[in-house]
Amino acid sequence: MIDESPKKPSKQAAEVKASSAKTAAAKNPAAKKAAEKKPSADRGRRYRGVSEEARQAERRQRFVEAGLTVFGSRGYHSSTVRSICAEAGLTERYFYESFSNSEDLLCVVYDYTNQRVRERVLAAVMDAPRDVSAMAYATLVAFLSIMRDDPRMAQLLFVEVLGVSERVDQRYRKSVEDFAQLMQLMVAPLLDAKALPAPLQPDILSVAMLGSVITVVSRWMINGFQEPIDTIAENLHVVLVAMMRHLVILADAPDASASK
Repeated sequence: MIDESPKKPSKQAAEVKASSAKTAAAKNPAAKKAAEKKPSADRGRRYRGVSEEARQAERRQRFVEAGLTVFGSRGYHSSTVRSICAEAGLTERYFYESFSNSEDLLCVVYDYTNQRVRERVLAAVMDAPRDVSAMAYATLVAFLSIMRDDPRMAQLLFVEVLGVSERVDQRYRKSVEDFAQLMQLMVAPLLDAKALPAPLQPDILSVAMLGSVITVVSRWMINGFQEPIDTIAENLHVVLVAMMRHLVILADAPDASASK
């Protein structure tokens, strides 16, 4: 009877084959280098033409959008990883692929939201006439429009990030400083490099202007955005422009007391 099963290569034959492969690689350095640089199967896996890295980035963004919805509607302290996964339509396995916990996601969502707001506000400032009053009004309208059009952002920025942890508090403080610097940039052309009399400080004054905006917008949000945007913008505009004009007066009279 003839044995038709495949023959297992002998140990000697395997050693000869391995030796031949090494010799071929030694004779062709380019092939050896290419083989060493070949990505692993896991890193190079593609699904329907999309790399694993791209799919992971897409899943991460879905969690960010889901976090904005859950935190901005139900509240951070009332949310769970499970509820975020349900909103994203993904499993917890994929959540922990990108985030350690809910607070980790909150930080990312907060940064993402702030970035979107800054981009919209800066675009409005750049499109406004080169007049400080017009720039201030354009900034207010842009900011108010974002808050009313997406209440999730307002809830996240003004409520949900407060008192969570020192890590989140640091992000909040940095955000305040960033937007206060935008206020300083608007005031700078008015002062024309003139110094303010002591004890006035531009950073404190800019935070004061920003604080008035945050307080009014928070009240507007709590009341369900009942007043028209123009009403809120006009009232805040009066406050900001009045402060700016008074700063110009003080800068033009540096010897005058800041209290006058």
